[in-house]
Amino acid sequence: MTDNDEVLWSGGLGIVRKLEHSGFQAYLVGGCVRDKLIGRSLHDIDIATSAKPEEVMATFARTLPTGLKHGTVTVMEAGRAYEVTTFRRESDYSDSRRPDEVEFVLDIVEDLSRRDFTFNAMAFGSDGMIVDPFGGQDALRAGVVDCVGDPSERFGEDALRMLRAIRFASEFEFALLPDVWEGIIQHRQKLRNVAMERVSAEWDKMMSGSGPEQANHFLFKSGLLAHTKEALPDSVKLAAERYRLNGSTWEWDKWGQATSEEASLGNLLQLPMLSEPDHRWAALLMGAGINEEDGAELFRSLRFSGKRSDRITGIMGINEMLSVYDENSVRTGWVYAVLDYGRAAAEDWCTVNEILDETLADARKWLKEMPVVSVSELNVRGDELARSLDKPPGPWIATLLEELLEEVAFGSIPNDKDSLLSAAKQARGTSNEQG
Repeated sequence: MTDNDEVLWSGGLGIVRKLEHSGFQAYLVGGCVRDKLIGRSLHDIDIATSAKPEEVMATFARTLPTGLKHGTVTVMEAGRAYEVTTFRRESDYSDSRRPDEVEFVLDIVEDLSRRDFTFNAMAFGSDGMIVDPFGGQDALRAGVVDCVGDPSERFGEDALRMLRAIRFASEFEFALLPDVWEGIIQHRQKLRNVAMERVSAEWDKMMSGSGPEQANHFLFKSGLLAHTKEALPDSVKLAAERYRLNGSTWEWDKWGQATSEEASLGNLLQLPMLSEPDHRWAALLMGAGINEEDGAELFRSLRFSGKRSDRITGIMGINEMLSVYDENSVRTGWVYAVLDYGRAAAEDWCTVNEILDETLADARKWLKEMPVVSVSELNVRGDELARSLDKPPGPWIATLLEELLEEVAFGSIPNDKDSLLSAAKQARGTSNEQG
């Protein structure tokens, strides 16, 4: 564990002890206990206590009432935030997402029994003892994702748990137990009850994690993507369905690596070789045969920012443009693609191509050799063109600048002002003659 992890852990135990000194039960719970046991970095610390929210707020100097309805208070200690939640039981999940009723209880085991997976249903006391009523440590040792109680009930209560099961399995290189997988298949239609923002967050975490290839294998094989609250593009659903039907030769060993090369998404196995999530998204969709337009529609559905969507679909768009050129004309296609999508997208495409394909090994060299890739890099401005040609400003300037950009990019004219103005006069003269 890092120094920061130790500080977080110690700070959490300090809050536990202060609650105990005030007469309450308290424990570190959930993900922080799991991550401590398997040596993963800690992101936050959650604490469960028998103290009611108002009692927690009375115990600490700085608190925030972040979720009083569900018993949660954020305690601020040494500039760090710790979520402290009252022991509770939950009942009835009519929307397959959130409990209809929350009741505060006094027993840590009852509180742990409402949680999703056994390795998330452990508590750590100030005495160093672990409360583990459902075998969370056994699941960690065995490398499996196991639910607290009946998986069908857990997924029926909260449909988001199906995506979380897949994320944990892929991130930890764990196996999904057969009854967990069957529960996902049984309740996959209930994913329609989960907000697209939550689906997006889980899928993006999978793409950012250590096992994106296994995560997507489970997503496609489960059929979950056919049941999102908002329909995904038909091409995405069809690609997932093809994989579900034809990718059955993929058999995953305990480390999450496919034991067969056969699959219908060509780049799936190579996703971990790409370090950036946006590059992984582009590779995944290109491997699935998704075009730029459908990629943009997918990211609108997933509520991606316009900036991220443009970056990913830019890589996909360059790929589409290059696909229509043969080996004798591909450099011409490359120049047009760079002019259309810009230097940043071209560099992203090079990174993805160099790792996944290497079919255009000279692309990065060609990019460096291009004298300009955007109008802003031309050594002439629109107002200078207007004065030189003695014409009032208008839309013609943008058109002419684009023509000059293409000429310079292909090396037909140098990028100096005199040459550009001369070429502009010649172009306008030819245009006037044709008019």
